Amino acid sequence: MKKKYWVYISLLYSIGGILTYFFFITIALGQIKVVDADTIILNKEKIRLHGIDAPETEQSCYIEEEAWPCGKKATEHLKKLLEGVSTPSLLCKISSKDRYGRSIAVCYVGEININRNLVENGWALAYSEYSKDYIIYEKLASENKVGIWQGVFVEPWDWRKGIRVKAIKKNGCVIKGNISSNGEKIYHLPNTKSYFKTKISTSKGERWFCSEKEAQAHGWRKPKMQD
Repeated sequence: MKKKYWVYISLLYSIGGILTYFFFITIALGQIKVVDADTIILNKEKIRLHGIDAPETEQSCYIEEEAWPCGKKATEHLKKLLEGVSTPSLLCKISSKDRYGRSIAVCYVGEININRNLVENGWALAYSEYSKDYIIYEKLASENKVGIWQGVFVEPWDWRKGIRVKAIKKNGCVIKGNISSNGEKIYHLPNTKSYFKTKISTSKGERWFCSEKEAQAHGWRKPKMQD
């Protein structure tokens, strides 16, 4: 009887040891790492946040021609959102993989949609090439002039192509006065999506403006939603 009892106790200890081992292994692997403002690593899996594009970590933005590290600030915002968050509290709904093998996901901490939070606080843009989910929140951030919308910036997808703010400045006047195919005079601000796609041809009567007031005084208007 004693022998069976000790076998039973030994078995319990063995099971307990195995469970304890797997418990600590799970905790050890349960890590959240912020790569940049739109990419995290969760339990060794690289996750790209769906529908948004944030400034690169080394990217600078400008307020009144003064550079500030908007990429680092955006990354810091995400780190603050995830500070003290345990892996079970971070829910990432993976929808697909991108060409780099990263999982594309919308991530939540409780009721907070992290993707949306980054956009509505001005630390990321709606990546409309891939999703329309966050355009309304980008518009709010732009209107409220928060995050990168406080000044002038290059959209992250253009920054990665080598475009820089200083390269597009001409005598301090950065507003583009474009004339559309049907003759409408439309001006584009540096913090709008169409800015870097718009080319200025002075031979066609297009020009640069130093302020919105100046552009409007010469007959140019802001783009409408459908422009």
